[in-house]
Amino acid sequence: MSILLTGGMVTTAAQSRLAAVRLSDGRIAEIGDLTARPGEEVVDCHGFLVLPGGVETHTHLDLEAMGTVTADDFASGTRSALAGGTTTILDYATQFHGESLMEGLARWHKKAGGQAVTDYGFHLAMTQWRPEFADEMAEVVAAGVTSFKMYMAYRDSMMVEDDQIYAALCASSRLGATIGFHCENGLLIDALVLGELARGHTGAFYHQATRPPELEREALGRLTTIAGLLDAQHYIVHLSAGETIEELRRARQRGSRVVAETCPQYLLLDKGLYGTPDSHGSDELEVRQFVMSPPLRAPENLDALWAGLAGGDIQFVGTDHCSFNLHGQKDKASDFTAIPNGAPGIELRLALLYTYGVAAGRISAERFVAVTAENAARYFGLFPQKGTLLPGSDADIVVYDPVPAWTVHHDALHDNADHTPYEGRRIQGRVRDVFLRGRHVVRDGVLANDLAPGQFVACGPPDSDIT
Repeated sequence: MSILLTGGMVTTAAQSRLAAVRLSDGRIAEIGDLTARPGEEVVDCHGFLVLPGGVETHTHLDLEAMGTVTADDFASGTRSALAGGTTTILDYATQFHGESLMEGLARWHKKAGGQAVTDYGFHLAMTQWRPEFADEMAEVVAAGVTSFKMYMAYRDSMMVEDDQIYAALCASSRLGATIGFHCENGLLIDALVLGELARGHTGAFYHQATRPPELEREALGRLTTIAGLLDAQHYIVHLSAGETIEELRRARQRGSRVVAETCPQYLLLDKGLYGTPDSHGSDELEVRQFVMSPPLRAPENLDALWAGLAGGDIQFVGTDHCSFNLHGQKDKASDFTAIPNGAPGIELRLALLYTYGVAAGRISAERFVAVTAENAARYFGLFPQKGTLLPGSDADIVVYDPVPAWTVHHDALHDNADHTPYEGRRIQGRVRDVFLRGRHVVRDGVLANDLAPGQFVACGPPDSDIT
């Protein structure tokens, strides 16, 4: 039976208009001035925004890291995503040392298959570079994964050197693929860490002190120089600092084919949450929840990132959802170097961006759709199946009520972590309904109990013509 959404403000990256949307056989059948058919289910959306389902660019579900495993697997992580209006996630499948690329990808298919309740695709993170990967990347692309990841930090576990970056970009360029980069100067971070430890500094405060924003800016500049030699598509994950945006602009002026992602934590939280160098006891435990890489930055960076998001310097917002429990995981570390890096956030992405972006007047509703759905779908080769509201697109739809105000409390969320970095934040509006390929999976803010498994979505060639 078809479903008709009536009276809502249908919003895409291009326009907002009052219209009805008909869903049939899992797709959008038509949009316009429509009247209900006999027997058709009608959902009244008057006063609400009708949005494309969110496309989340950056998650780490069921990831083995720093001697433990993330609190969220694909079952809990995607339930949380769906409750917050995200209908498609792109998770970082990971090739660990000694594995082939296809072995890493196959392990992630086993983790996600039958567990995820959103639709899902993968990037493939390469934790090392071996010459044979140049050929193996072609197999990965043929399997529907057209984006990779490399780390410029974490020496001895994931970090790659400049010549290896060049070799990987040579291969991705030949294949029409793209590579995302974690931009920090890992060698200098290690030097700063050794210095603080030698001075007896072990508290969580020193995580951010050893990863200053200059090292993100430098790494991005170095990366774009390497990529420029090849005219290679590439993107920056979790951009965190205003000065990095300035470096990004300079790279684009040189003709660099680079796009960028930021995350809600860098738009809303700042380094004041790391306390003082002498934090201890319960204060130290509180600080550990904010240990992530890159770390939170000085407050002036927040406005710079919002301006970059509004002005087209930053193309999409992912969460880098990498959840570790404060009790039982983050609290077990002997010093700041051993605290599992990451924080939860997958469920609140749309609500935070709407509240502090659209409702606050920082971005338009159309820009909100661009950075939470359409740009990601375009760049990762899922458009127009995902990320927009067009006849023929998957019926992935969010009905957002802009009126209610509420306060974030972790016990109301759906992830498996024991905290949220946004505890106590005020939110404007809420996700009222969510449809995934036409199935009504959230009704009046309540997640359905009988969720069907999501589908793997194969990505196509990246479209770097986005702003």
